Amino acid sequence: MIRVKVFKNTTLISFERKENLDLNTSKDFKNQMMDILKRPFTNLFVDLEKVEHVDAEGLNTLMAGQRLSEMNQSQLSLFNVKEGVLKSMKKYDLDNYFFFCDRPKPFSDDLLMV
Repeated sequence: MIRVKVFKNTTLISFERKENLDLNTSKDFKNQMMDILKRPFTNLFVDLEKVEHVDAEGLNTLMAGQRLSEMNQSQLSLFNVKEGVLKSMKKYDLDNYFFFCDRPKPFSDDLLMV
């Protein structure tokens, strides 16, 4: 299950339980992410804390979001990226394709915990 929080023009997407971003889960995630990124000048933070593994389909989903964000002058940022997920990205030389951040600034700790 995916959770979405909005604060002005900034959106946070997170996963409620441990997941793999793969062929089975990517479709719902992609639909929600693309709906958000269709709006120009949007900041989208994707919290990958509960994502244990990303396969090629999951990487394609993230890449599609990155391309759309660039077209709409938006920003897609990934945070809480686990080592296994980063390893998958490095395998395809995608670790330089995405923007990684430590913590999404517009969200307070209280909002992140909700």
